[in-house]
Amino acid sequence: MEVEEISNEWIRYGYQQGVQDLYVYLSPKEGIVKIRMHQQVTQYATYSTQITQQLIARFKYLGAMDIGETRKAQLGAISYLVDQQVIRLRLSTVGDYQGLESLVIRFLTPQKSVSYSQHAAYHQLLEQVQQQTGLFLFSGATGSGKTTLMYHLAQQVRGQVITIEDPVEIEHATFLQLQINEKIDQTYDELIKLALRHRPDLLIIGEIRDYLTAKAAIRAALTGHQVFATIHAKSTTETITRLLELGCSQWEIDNTVVGIVYQQFKGTDLKLDYAIVKPDRL
Repeated sequence: MEVEEISNEWIRYGYQQGVQDLYVYLSPKEGIVKIRMHQQVTQYATYSTQITQQLIARFKYLGAMDIGETRKAQLGAISYLVDQQVIRLRLSTVGDYQGLESLVIRFLTPQKSVSYSQHAAYHQLLEQVQQQTGLFLFSGATGSGKTTLMYHLAQQVRGQVITIEDPVEIEHATFLQLQINEKIDQTYDELIKLALRHRPDLLIIGEIRDYLTAKAAIRAALTGHQVFATIHAKSTTETITRLLELGCSQWEIDNTVVGIVYQQFKGTDLKLDYAIVKPDRL
């Protein structure tokens, strides 16, 4: 089977079966592919080392990543066309201590079965989003749908929506979507400065993953803008703790964070918690 055919088979299967992640590992003897569905990881297939290397290289090429670099961690995102269906994928690669490269493909297809309107917390959140500026944080585990919920809410906002992501996960025709590219000095700081000059009604800052991105979200919210951002935390209360661990001060949190969403899926059932944040509660 040709490399392109195998690639198509992976993405077709992942899309049809609701796969969250597809993992490609290289060993000295063979390549191993595993899939994650409903937080369970199972083996999908094995291939020769040569075919596996070609498959990794193909996705890196499609994701505009450096094919020749097999050691450093790299991120990419693509819109993959298969069976006349465009499927959004996020890619990440890294080499281990032996120089053997691995690839993770995240399926970013929005949850079709989610009905947010059935949740009281969603209506409370939507009402506040429509009335108040500040920083809204969306927390939960990997694959819990944080970005999907952010984009769903952003579509309810009147005016200009600008996103700053690394990489862009969900393409949206009416949003101005900016992507981090440090090779040309398009950092979070630089893109936030640019975005604020465009006077957005809502600024989405992908994922808070370190001190720099946390400060970027805080800085944008301190200017009086409405800001959405995702963060990994186990509950609404632990989200504040996570910000403190990343180096944000209590004063910064008190003066920017106005709401925290915690979202998780148990099978296909959605759990949605929302907390309105006030300084005297922290």
